[in-house]
Order: sequence, then C-alpha cells, then structure tokens
Amino acid sequence: MIDKTHIVKNNKTMLYITYTVLLAFVVFNYKTVLSTIGYILSLATPLYIAIVIAFILNIPMRKIEHLYGKKIKRHGLKRGLSIATTLILAIILIVLFSSFIIPRLGESISLIISNIFNYSNRLVTLINDALAQFHVNYAINYESIQQALSSLDLNSLLSKSGNILGNAGINLIFQSIGIFGFFINAVTSFIMSLYLLANKETHLRQLKKVVTFLFGYKESLVIFDIGAEANHYFNGFVSGQLLECCILMSLMYVGFRLTGLPFPELLAFIIGISSLVPMFGGYVGFGVSFILVLAVESTQAIIFTICFVIIQQFEANVIYPRVVGGAVGISGLYVLLSLVLFGNIFGFFGLLIAVPSMALIYAVGSRVINISLYRNHIEVTDKSIKRIKDPK
Repeated sequence: MIDKTHIVKNNKTMLYITYTVLLAFVVFNYKTVLSTIGYILSLATPLYIAIVIAFILNIPMRKIEHLYGKKIKRHGLKRGLSIATTLILAIILIVLFSSFIIPRLGESISLIISNIFNYSNRLVTLINDALAQFHVNYAINYESIQQALSSLDLNSLLSKSGNILGNAGINLIFQSIGIFGFFINAVTSFIMSLYLLANKETHLRQLKKVVTFLFGYKESLVIFDIGAEANHYFNGFVSGQLLECCILMSLMYVGFRLTGLPFPELLAFIIGISSLVPMFGGYVGFGVSFILVLAVESTQAIIFTICFVIIQQFEANVIYPRVVGGAVGISGLYVLLSLVLFGNIFGFFGLLIAVPSMALIYAVGSRVINISLYRNHIEVTDKSIKRIKDPK
C-alpha cells in the first residue's frame, strides 16, 4: 500500500528546496533579476500610458454619459457618443491652448531673453539698495552675473524661443526618442485607451477574476475595497485639482491683463501650473512671478502682489472648497509630510500624486488600526487608553 504521508512530505521537501534555490538565485543575482523584470515591464509601456489617458478621459466621460443616459437607452450608442463627445472637447481644448496660450508664452519668453541684461541689472540694483537700507554689509556683484549670462549663448536661445514649440523643437524631441517609436507608442496608447473606455466594465470584471484566482475570495475583497477607495481619492483629487488650476489660471490672467502687468499669460501660466502642488505650490509660483515683475518694473510688483492676494484668497475660500471639496480630507500636517516624502522619492511626479496617495494610506491605516482596537476591546482617546468590557 502506498504511504501518502511520505509522498506529501517529499513534495513539501522538494517545494522548500526549490524555493530556497530560487531565493538564493534572486539574492545573488538581484541586479540581473531587477533589470530583467524592468525590461519585461517596460514592454507594456503603451498600456501604462493608455491607462493614464483612459483615467483622465473617464472623468468627464462619466458625466457626459450620465447626461446622454437620460435620453438614450442603448448602452452601445450611449457609450460611443460619450467617447466621441469627450474626444471632441479634448481636441478643442488642445487647439485653444496651442493657438492662443503657447504663442504668447513664446513671445513673453523671447522678450525676457532679449532684455535679460537690463532686467538682471535692475533687479540687482533693487536688491543692493534694499540691503543698504537695512544696513546689511553685503552687495551682489553684477559683473559675475553678467559673465554667467553671457556664457549661456543667449542669441541661440533667442532664435529658438520664437519657435519654442515649432518644428525645431519637435524635431529635437523626435530625434532624441526616435520618431518611429514615438509615433507607434503614441498611436498604440491612444487606441488602447479607447478600448479601455469602451469596454471598461468588461476589463474590470476580467481584472477581478484574475485577482480573485490569484489571491482567493477574502483577499480579493480587501484588494478591491482598497482599489475602490484609491479610485475615489485619485478621481476626486485629479479632477478637482485640474479644474481648480484652469480656473485659477483664468482668473489670474484676467486680473493681470486688467491691471496692465507685464507678461500676463506667462505669469498666470506659472502660478496655475505651480498650484497643482497643494498648499505651497501657488506661493512658489508667486515668488517666481514676483521676481519677473520686479525685474521689469518695480512699482508694478506692488500691484502684482495685491492682485495675487485678492485672487488667491477668493480662490482658496470660495472656489477651492466647492471644486475640490472633501475629496482628500486629511490634515495639513499629513499633506506636508506626503509632499516631502513623495517629492524626495519620485520627484515632481511624486508631488502630483502625494496628497491622494497619503489620503489612501491614511484611510487604510486608520481602518486597520481601528478594527484591531475594536476586536481587542480597546478605546483610545486623547486623554486615556482603556479596555472596554466585552458585552458578551
């Protein structure tokens, strides 16, 4: 008679030996293993880009589809019209941005470069005069700054600034990354994003099946619960932050244009883009813009400051709570902590995802801790920690 216990023990022994051998191989060849994994993952780069595109386009598409759903009952027709409408709106925004804002940004940059010596001289003079008034025994040496600026080959920069996003810039980009590969990846990613949007319920169901098969029923429930919460935070934060950025940029442009400030498009663009970083991003944009205005005309710097403060306060107290709302819902301490951690790890991209990522970590961590304390019948307040009697 066959001894099944002996067979099971031998199978477990072989499994442990195989696991040990594989673990030793990974440990001693971790660089090769990581590079191989990175190469395999990089093969699906168009898919990652398509997911990002689909995620962004899905934000307005859901609202458009909801509007169409009141009149159209056929799912296929409703989904197709929603995707088409979303793409048309995206194309209109891109055309408006490229035809109005980009040329004016190029003109502002060109003007700054052509007058950079005058601006820098005026700025250095203002700073030295301010230091002298406060009896600070220090003065900036303008000659060293002029030498540094002269070494930048400003004529070359000036000739390119007028066509900063023209054929020369595009050719430079294509030459650096390969025009054929860039075109194929771009088209592939875009088409894949349309497939993801058109059949998002089907792909989500397939993903759930795979995750449930790999991790089991209970673990898959936890995974998709966390995934739903992540989608809530990222969806609310990304949509609200982008809309808030556009509103702030428009308000700043109108305010700067009405007050006659120099480079209104460039100043509004700098402040709007920097506002994507929560809390102090807008003030960084203010600092850069203030230096530009101060270098051009010192008296207008005061007007710029007043205009910025009025618009920023209106945006922070009226627009931001309505647009972004409570999509994140974590304290300022955790916001700053997330910006520091994610910014140091992932750079500028980390700053963009820091707040919703920290909100997700905070929510999941709070849930795990609260459940554990509840099961152990422990109540924690700001003044005491006590054990609650089991009602059973």
